[in-house]
Amino acid sequence: MITVIGGGPAGRFAASYLAGAGEKVRIIEKSGNLGGQCLKYGCMVTCGLNDAARNLNQLAKLQKLQVLDTAGDLRVSLPNLWKELGAIQDNIFKVLDNEADLAGIEVITGEVTLSGRDIYLNGSLLPQGEGDKILIATGSSPIIPQVKGIDLKGVYNPHTLQGMTEVPKNLLIIGGGVVAAEYAYIFSQFGSKVTMACRSAFLRDKPERLIKCARKEISGVSIREYTLAEELRSANDPDSGSVSSAVLKSGKNREEIPCDAVIIASGLRPRTDNIKGIALDDSGAIVVDDRYRTNVDGVYAAGDVTGKVFLTPYARMQGIAAAKSIIGEKVPKIPEYIPQSVKLFYEHTFCNMDAESDSKNYVREFSLPAPAGPGSIWSVSERYTGISSIRVDADSG
Repeated sequence: MITVIGGGPAGRFAASYLAGAGEKVRIIEKSGNLGGQCLKYGCMVTCGLNDAARNLNQLAKLQKLQVLDTAGDLRVSLPNLWKELGAIQDNIFKVLDNEADLAGIEVITGEVTLSGRDIYLNGSLLPQGEGDKILIATGSSPIIPQVKGIDLKGVYNPHTLQGMTEVPKNLLIIGGGVVAAEYAYIFSQFGSKVTMACRSAFLRDKPERLIKCARKEISGVSIREYTLAEELRSANDPDSGSVSSAVLKSGKNREEIPCDAVIIASGLRPRTDNIKGIALDDSGAIVVDDRYRTNVDGVYAAGDVTGKVFLTPYARMQGIAAAKSIIGEKVPKIPEYIPQSVKLFYEHTFCNMDAESDSKNYVREFSLPAPAGPGSIWSVSERYTGISSIRVDADSG
């Protein structure tokens, strides 16, 4: 028996591969639904929000050009958006459950505490046979910064955002990375006045061309670089009221700005709170070797919990690679450079490289305007239809 702890991308893909290889597999999933945070709180939710935002953006362009003659302003109903999005998620949950059932994978709902090789399910020791193996795929959770007032009402993170019932008038986003930029675009199109508090540079370490394009698409957003959210305040109850303002600190300067909602988009951390006896690194990620083995014999780990790259496709690849390792197959090497994207009005895809490789082996700038076509034809008058960029290996071409 192989026990997979966690039913997200890494765990689900690993279990499917193992079942296909004839192994007896069970997944233990705390929430009761397979799919992980990508489906429940992450990419799928952001995609749904982005589609609504892009449609509003496109309609605004067509209204400005007088192509559409519409009466009144179109507005987003967050309660209806969450309701319809939830129905879509439920459909996908059913598909994933059906896939697991057809593959012969046993799915158990419950909370796991792992102590070395011992699995405690809802507090009780789970029997295991000799030679049984374990794959830890518990994923990640949002990083919550230590900010005074962070527990006030109206403060959200990706896991709680679906509790927001009204589009904020003034929104503060804590974070300056990809997810923060995507939220900034979405809520600026929904009608919020958005401020981003970026601890370092906006979209740090991303290609310069991408950063320039992203700034153009969220030009109405106030991007505060090298700025910390020092305190969140409530006008009606300092301890448990609703957030009404934030104190931002940049260097020696402090400024209080109004905000009736805050979204925390400060990154992710490996979810290892219930894991004992397994070696962790300084970030709290599980330490694995090139075959996804932990320091405990017969215990493996894959996905976000290893702290490598917090991306769904990467977690899936790791899950399959770990499954191959568990049954003694050759473990594939995951590509060094992983394509990623920032989804605003356009989808900006990039492939990060380290600075040394970038300066020595690659020609940085081969960028061309994207041709006008589906999704961009009405942006020609703005002289912006997207960008296509390529980086070339100077040695091989």
